[in-house]
This record gives sequence, structure tokens and C-alpha cells, in this order.
Amino acid sequence: MTTHDLRHHYASVLLMQGESVIVVAERLGHENATLVLSTYGHLMPDSEERTRRAVNEAWGCAPGVPQNEVPTS
Repeated sequence: MTTHDLRHHYASVLLMQGESVIVVAERLGHENATLVLSTYGHLMPDSEERTRRAVNEAWGCAPGVPQNEVPTS
């Protein structure tokens, strides 16, 4: 195992856990996130479910909003 392998592993773990591409780029010392996105973009978790949960949680505290309904799409 090389330091390059460890660097790839580090970036992969951060992205798979939902860390932002910008933060990962900063941790790796890149000027911008383009290289990180093009190299590791396939490892990023599906954002559809994450965004759905975020909106459900934000709206869940509003009175009159139905809870735990499955979206129909």
C-alpha cells in the first residue's frame, strides 16, 4: 500500500459518507473540486433519497403536514 492508495481511500471514504466535494478537495489540497468530482463522482451516494429526507424533516415540524407518507411519482 502506498501513500497514494491511502489518499484515494481517504477521499473515497469521505465522499461515500456524504462529505461535500469542496471539503474533500480542500482536504486533498486541490485548488478546486473539479478533479475530485471527475475522479470520485461515481462514489457519491444517491442524493435523491437524501434530499427527500431533508425536505421531509424540515416540513415535518409544520402543523397540518401529513407524516410518513410515501411519495407518489
